[in-house]
Parts: sequence; structure tokens; C-alpha cells
Amino acid sequence: MNILEDFGLRLKELRLRSGMSQDMLAARSGLDRTYIGGVERGERNISLKNIELLCNTLDIDIRYFFDQERFSLNSAQLKRELERPLKERFFYRVDSERNLITWQVVGALSVDEIKGIVAELKAACRPLRLGKVKLLIDNRRMMSKGQPLVFQHEITERWEELQRWFLPRCEEVVVLCNSRFMQNQMNRLAKRSGIIAVQKSLFREDEEWLTAELDPISYFESR
Repeated sequence: MNILEDFGLRLKELRLRSGMSQDMLAARSGLDRTYIGGVERGERNISLKNIELLCNTLDIDIRYFFDQERFSLNSAQLKRELERPLKERFFYRVDSERNLITWQVVGALSVDEIKGIVAELKAACRPLRLGKVKLLIDNRRMMSKGQPLVFQHEITERWEELQRWFLPRCEEVVVLCNSRFMQNQMNRLAKRSGIIAVQKSLFREDEEWLTAELDPISYFESR
């Protein structure tokens, strides 16, 4: 395999893990779909400018694009994921005594679902002490066919708005990630919203990390 073919496979696997078709990636990046197809097949050379453009569209750093973490080329089954009841894909708990909100995402979410989720989370946060909220976000089990998912573009826009709302209310935020791919995405999102000042995104490369039972308060005891 030559460098163009390897680059093309990497682009394809990250596109698929992001739940994007070639048409979607083309529309969001402003590049031609046939050009993207040629790059993915290793038939087209690509400039540094277009690498940066594609990375920004996928919401990853260029450094991460060349990371050794690799994924299968199976398409993310987002439509099938969304057929599952929302209560199986998203749930949250509030511990008023500890000023703690924990939410877990266990699958893909739609834009329409996010609207209701955002309203619920804001309502859950308002009674807690302003500036002292601890927020634990568990995304470890966002999977499709055993492969990690990350949030689609429309979803990250909503999360970014929510993070800006949470920022003056939170003392600490911890995000548990299913891959370095997601960790990179979550850090970029946190920088844009400003919540990076109080947030840390965690990922460990062992199978137990993805399956261990959650002990929310333990993530804040050392700080």
C-alpha cells in the first residue's frame, strides 16, 4: 500500500466513524464529491490546505489524523441506532447533595432529540448551586457494531451551545470517551465553548475502560 492509498483509507474510516457519506463530507467541506472519492481510493494527491479543510470538517486535529488509532471500514449504522428508544441511548441522574449531574450517551442521537435533552439538562441544573456544579459525561458506550461513534456535526453544534450555558455554572466537568478520536473531538469542542477551563476528557486503552461500572464521584475526589 502506498502513501496515497493509506491516506485515503484513513480518511474513509474517519468519515464512516463520523456517520458521514461522501456527499455530506463534500457539502460541509466545500470540496467536490468525486475529488473526495478519488482521494479515498488513493487516486488523487491532496494539498496540505485540503487536508486541513477535511480535518476541520471531521472536527479533528491534523495531528490526530495521522495517529495510529485505526477503525474498521464498516459504516456507522446511525439510522438503525436511532430506531432504539431514546431512554436506551440517553439517561441522566442528579445528585443534589453533591451538586452533581451525570449523563450517559449509549448510542447515536438525533438533532430533534437533542433539543429535548438540552431543555431537560438545563432544568436539572438550575436548582443546583451556581458555579459549583460537577458534571460527568459518560460517552464510553457510544458504539455501532463494536466500533466507536463520535458526534455528528449537527449534534456538536448543540453540545457547544449547551457547554456555553453550563460554563458559568460548573466547577468541574469530566468527559469519559470511547476512543482518542472522541477525546480529540471533545477537546476541540471544549476549546470552542470555553469550558476547557474546567473540563478534562479521559480515555484509556483497555477493554475494561469501556465496560467498567460508573462511580461518578470518584472522578472528582482527586481535585
